[in-house]
Amino acid sequence: MKNLLMRDTIAKRLALTVLLAVSASVCLYIFFINTAGVWAGPDLSETGLEGQAATLVRIYSAIPRDLRSQIADAATNDVFRVEWRPDIPSSPRESASSSVQAAMRRLLNDPERKIVLHQTPLFARTIPHDRIFGTDAYGMAISLSDGSWLIFKLPKRRWGMGPWMRYTLIGCFVLVSTSAVSWLAARNLVRPFEVFTIAARRFGTDPNAPPMIERGPRELQAAIASFNAMQTQIRRFITDRTNMLAAISHDLRTPLTRVRLRGEFINDLDQRHRLFRDVDEMQTMIDSALAFFRDETLAEQSTTFALTELLQVIVDDLVDQGRDAKLNEAEPVVYSGRPVALKRAFGNIIENACAYGEEAVVSIEASDHGTMVAVRDRGPGIPEDHIGKVFSPFYRVELSRNRKTGGVGLGLTSARAIVHAHGGEIKLLNHEQGGLQVLIVLP
Repeated sequence: MKNLLMRDTIAKRLALTVLLAVSASVCLYIFFINTAGVWAGPDLSETGLEGQAATLVRIYSAIPRDLRSQIADAATNDVFRVEWRPDIPSSPRESASSSVQAAMRRLLNDPERKIVLHQTPLFARTIPHDRIFGTDAYGMAISLSDGSWLIFKLPKRRWGMGPWMRYTLIGCFVLVSTSAVSWLAARNLVRPFEVFTIAARRFGTDPNAPPMIERGPRELQAAIASFNAMQTQIRRFITDRTNMLAAISHDLRTPLTRVRLRGEFINDLDQRHRLFRDVDEMQTMIDSALAFFRDETLAEQSTTFALTELLQVIVDDLVDQGRDAKLNEAEPVVYSGRPVALKRAFGNIIENACAYGEEAVVSIEASDHGTMVAVRDRGPGIPEDHIGKVFSPFYRVELSRNRKTGGVGLGLTSARAIVHAHGGEIKLLNHEQGGLQVLIVLP
């Protein structure tokens, strides 16, 4: 049982969140009830009681004693309640001099008049009980000339508003305080899950992302441990598959070398030339496959770099080679990713535009939804039924292309793999004004 209580679980955190919210609400409610009434209750000097009390004292002094009780009931109103008493349980101790007493004596023209004030002190820890005024005393007692007393009792402090407004204020106060505590506690509960979500998304774009640290509730730690194990297995699977394919491609070199050696004994020069051309083409395909499978850019660490400058470097290199390429003027764009891999991807796409479309016009634009790079050429475009196939390995739209005019069909495949590894998308469109347009959107 002790171990169960010590475990950091979601259920435990939820229970503590509810308990903390309720406890805070109750404590704040008690504090509000015990202090707000005193803070909001006006001082007797601010109630306007002096003038009305002085008038009633003069009236009572002039009427017979047997009529005073009836007049007291008639004088009671919503502001105060009037009581006349021929005597009281004991002579009250006169309060210390105050502005209210001074005002009353001045209005009654009697500097010796006994006046007793009674109200709950500010920040009082307990509410005193008075034999004249009762609990939560708030009022004034004035002695008459015959020794009787006229008592003015104000209702319990109502904070200057009606009951429904008081209860509404209390309800709003409790709701706000509970919501604030609940939000803070819930935020602390959700934060580990946000970290887990970010790490999971990162793995989708970076297979070499480091494993997550197991922290948070027990259930979340178990989920992180399972995710780390899955990440390790996927990484191992990718590595094993890549090594196997690379080994197969490497082993194919040996029989190709034997074929070339045996081709030297073919007397027909035309047949020998055709055989060597096929061997060279197969050798190029194998070398390209090895480079693709052993792509070292996949192990490259992400960093922040100027994407606009990277595109400008690619364009400048092609211009130096005599190609027709340009980058439209754009605002500098900073991106976080693998610059070497992206340079290879954009390089393949822009170089294809120069090779098969005569010209490559590159533009870049950043927005809240991501960064979009567009590469447009002036070529004939691609038939619609081929657009979905051009990303397949070793697929070439123009079968007549050879190693002098084009590659082996892995450029777009590699570019798409790199873009997808960054969580982006790539698509080809035949522009309505002619030419092919490649759109790359990076998050």
